[in-house]
Amino acid sequence: MKKNYYWVILLLFTFIQSCAPSRFVEPLEKNEISVGGTFGGPVIDFGGPIPMPITTVEVGYGLDTNLTVFGALHTSAAIFGNAQIDAGASYKFLDQKNLIPNLSVAPGFNFIFNFENRIAKFWPKLDLNAFWNYGQRTNYFYVGVNNYFELSKTMALDQEQISPWLFSPQFGHVFKGKQENWQLTTEFKLMGPNLDNSTAFVPYKSLLGSNGATAFFVGCRWIIGKKKK
Repeated sequence: MKKNYYWVILLLFTFIQSCAPSRFVEPLEKNEISVGGTFGGPVIDFGGPIPMPITTVEVGYGLDTNLTVFGALHTSAAIFGNAQIDAGASYKFLDQKNLIPNLSVAPGFNFIFNFENRIAKFWPKLDLNAFWNYGQRTNYFYVGVNNYFELSKTMALDQEQISPWLFSPQFGHVFKGKQENWQLTTEFKLMGPNLDNSTAFVPYKSLLGSNGATAFFVGCRWIIGKKKK
């Protein structure tokens, strides 16, 4: 039983640490403020494949037309006695031209603190995304990769760290409402496709069989300060 407990802790830190969609793939306009939330996570076998009910609330602010800073609170983590946040900045460094996509990069971090055990963990992260706007409302779809970096040299039970880099390809779409003052977000993520899940205590489901986990997220944002067209 104790062995299983440590497997749960290890797997939760390996996958749930990165259980959040890519935030603000397309940066906000200057001085715009966005508030919203997301729901979802890695898919598990629970009488059928369902995404873990992980929730976050987020806020973003457009420092400039191509630069947005953001932060998010992981509300579901708080239920289990953890304070978890992720934060960073999204910068668009290439504009779309015909089939050439917009490109954005989002460096940031994820931090969690457990109040019961007084344990803190910090992970740097980096998102790279290509996205294509279309239609009058400039909806967009995107493809990219999420990267998490494990700074600790050891895992649970002082075992050697085997996954200092967790990469997760992602595919998403953002639908913009009338006047573009709200957005509906969806994302699929292939989490840790290089990691074997066949011996995992948590029953992860993956499109890649015994590798990694498949995650699904939905979210909604309300944009404050959006100029009407």
